[in-house]
Amino acid sequence: MKAFFIFITFITSIYASHINESLLNMHALLLPKIYLMDYNFQKKSIDKTISIALVYERGEYKSAQFLKKQILKKYKNGINSYKLDIQLVNYNKIDNAHANMYYIFPSTKHNTQKAVQKANKDNAITFAYTKEDLKYGIMISLEVGKKTKPLLNLEAIRENNISLRPILIDISVIYTDTIPLPLNRVLITTKSCDFA
Repeated sequence: MKAFFIFITFITSIYASHINESLLNMHALLLPKIYLMDYNFQKKSIDKTISIALVYERGEYKSAQFLKKQILKKYKNGINSYKLDIQLVNYNKIDNAHANMYYIFPSTKHNTQKAVQKANKDNAITFAYTKEDLKYGIMISLEVGKKTKPLLNLEAIRENNISLRPILIDISVIYTDTIPLPLNRVLITTKSCDFA
């Protein structure tokens, strides 16, 4: 039992060691705006409230609190007449969460996939702290380089019948299993992707 506890603490500390507050500030600015890019956000929102679940490991609690604080600071009056409800959700409590958008901090493959499955049941948009987690079915992250752009996992978006506004598609980079591609190098047909 002691070895198991040490192992869990070690795994948690691996994921807890690399959260960048500058990147969290960018995410705080973008999360509510990206949610509004869903054509159906008005139907999904209850009582004119956008609910965002920040899913974290035990070692990332302070980072999740920081992100929540930054979102509420940037959007103290909400956005487009919608209030914001920011929930802090530990991975081990993910089954009890319900949100319009799930922000997923780094974790194990199992935890990440479990969070994605829960978000998919809620027909929610998923956003990853790290672009490497898009391979687990998360829909959106950021491509940080000379220019910072949204990174879209079109396969995950299509599988969950999410319809995004064309402006988001136009300014984004498209994720593939191997490398992200600029949108102009990807052929999107209206039959395979609902982005009208």
